[in-house]
Order: sequence, then structure tokens, then C-alpha cells
Amino acid sequence: MIKLLQLFTVALSIFITNAVFAEENINEQTGFYIGGEGGVVEPVISKFRHKHSNTEIILKRAGMYSGKIGYMIYPQISVEFSATYQPKYRLHYVLPPQNLSNGLTIPKTPGNTKVFSNIYMLNLIYDLEEMNGITPFIIIGGGIAQVKVKPTSSKWDVINSDYFKVRKTHKNCVAWQAGLGVSKSLSSNFSVDLTAKLQTVYRVRINYDTLDMKTGQFLPAKPIKKTIGVGEFGIGFTYRLPF
Repeated sequence: MIKLLQLFTVALSIFITNAVFAEENINEQTGFYIGGEGGVVEPVISKFRHKHSNTEIILKRAGMYSGKIGYMIYPQISVEFSATYQPKYRLHYVLPPQNLSNGLTIPKTPGNTKVFSNIYMLNLIYDLEEMNGITPFIIIGGGIAQVKVKPTSSKWDVINSDYFKVRKTHKNCVAWQAGLGVSKSLSSNFSVDLTAKLQTVYRVRINYDTLDMKTGQFLPAKPIKKTIGVGEFGIGFTYRLPF
């Protein structure tokens, strides 16, 4: 009986020691972190046509910068808030020819403007098993995109005046993202990251006006609405805070 009790005591001691060690190990792998990233954003579909106005729209790549703050709630699982600034999408449009009632024709007219985007996301990060010092991870998130369209106009030389105007637009759109990345630790608190994400922004809106040739007044036209998907490719860093 005494030997059995001694054996039980030893087993209990080992169990408690392992539990404490495991808890300390978990605590070492949790905590707050910050980071930053830079890269490029490439539209998945760069060209589309607005059916109502028959206007051709072309989106071109932009740079991007982002910052993040997160908390590793458990080994391999983190929750983070990210803010991404995409400063200058180049938006090129081509207006179709228009036949007027007086027999004149407005020729095909190209134009350019810029689109700015601020995207705020709440993300869930899951780290996969480390391989040769590289840790792959999966990221998925949702949030809001603040999309701003810079105003511009197109002129018809015959009347020496504008006949098409893109209005300044500021709209909050629902957005989500999903992607993959790899992380390389350079120290216990610092790592370099590479990411590739698919980002979708729903119902981006472009407001524009057209000239009524009879009255000479600009009238609001049916807005251009489009769900935009982009590929975001970045390189950045993550720094684990010492608390």
C-alpha cells in the first residue's frame, strides 16, 4: 500500500510538472504583436463594360501599405486588426460614340481618374507546422473598404465644353479577404513575412453626370456599380511585443 501510494505521488508530481511546463510553453507562445507590410495590388478583372452607359472601364495596379496589431490567443491561432492603404488605382474609361438628334456625333472619348481605398479588416490567422525554419500560415478576414473616386471630366471639342463628369464619390463597402503566407523568424520576437491574398470589395460605386444637349445642364446618370476583386502581394514584418 505504501509503495502504491509512493508510486501515485511520483506520477502525480510528474503530471503536475508537465502541466506547469505546458502552461508556461503556451504562455510563451501567446501575446500581442505589431507589424507592417508593403506591396502591390493587381485587379483580378482589369477590364469591364458598364451595360447601362456602354462605358468601358479599365483598372490598373496600385501600390499598397498596411499596418497590423494582433494577439496570439493560442499557439498557432491569432486574431488581428489590419488597416491597408491603397493610394492610387488608375481608372481609365472609354466613352462610346453618341449620335445626337441634330446629326452630329460625339466620337469615342477616353478619360482617366484615380481611385483611393482604405481597408479595415478583422483577421483570423492560423499557423501551419514549421518546415525548415519557414512557417506557412492561412489568413481570412472581413471588414470595410472606404473607396474614394477622384472627380474628372471629358470634353467635346465641337462645343469646347465638358459633356461627361465623374463626381467625387466616397462610399463604405463590405470587403473580405483570404490568403496564404510564409513567415521566417530572424529572432525570438521578429520575423519577415510574405503574403498573397485575394481581396474582394462589394459594389464599388462611381457617380457621374452627362450633359443634356437641349438644356445645357448636367443630369445625374445611373451610377456604375461593380464588385471588384484584387490580388494583393506583400512583404512585411511581425514584431512580438515583450508583454
